[in-house]
Amino acid sequence: MRVALALSGGGARCVAQLGYLEILYDLGIYPEAIAGSSGGAIIGAFLAQGHSPKECLELVKTFPFSKISFNLFRGSLFDLGPFYEELKALGLGTFEELPIPFFATATEYKSGMTYYLHKGDLALGVLASSALIPIFAPITIGNSRYIDGGFTDNLPLSPLKEYPFRLSINVNPLAPHGMQKSVWGNLKRACYVMFSANARRSIPLATKHIQIDQTGNFGILDTKHFDQIYAIGVQKGQKERGYWQNCLRG
Repeated sequence: MRVALALSGGGARCVAQLGYLEILYDLGIYPEAIAGSSGGAIIGAFLAQGHSPKECLELVKTFPFSKISFNLFRGSLFDLGPFYEELKALGLGTFEELPIPFFATATEYKSGMTYYLHKGDLALGVLASSALIPIFAPITIGNSRYIDGGFTDNLPLSPLKEYPFRLSINVNPLAPHGMQKSVWGNLKRACYVMFSANARRSIPLATKHIQIDQTGNFGILDTKHFDQIYAIGVQKGQKERGYWQNCLRG
């Protein structure tokens, strides 16, 4: 069985998507096309290379996060630029080289328009999709600058409309709660409201939607708990195993 896969953004939380997909791969269910936003674009790019979910987890765990450079006096906290060569070294060449069609959602900085990048430099496209301002600086591709795709489409099902079975996996709580009443807490809540709003608009386009709310206990930059986050996805997948077995029978 083949499914078209839409992966939400969510930073480190996106590792839970891999845990869920481990169950599908074990059942013989694989993606025929993938679209991802932000962290989901990073995960999606590795899956589109043909890696298994477990292999993708190990790749993500090798990232040298300490190489992210400060960018404080240029309008953002960090610059993702140093990650470019790391992603290239991990085999992210061009979109066209991928064995599975892949779309990375990005938002054009000047116009605010959504773009589903699917041609050219794959590593650059993934970084553009992940440029969550003001934390990360915009990424320049050609004559345009791009920021995080989650600002306009955090659950990118639109480029997958032609596929008969569309599976979406969202790792951000649709109704976030328990955030601190502070400037940082208010900023996080504002981002969640924005991401949740455009995710809700996308969900009706899915044949099957998976919501993994337990990842809300982890921050988007929580790189120390990848194994725990992955396990949450596996647990969710185990609960859904019966649904997928019925799909295979039917």
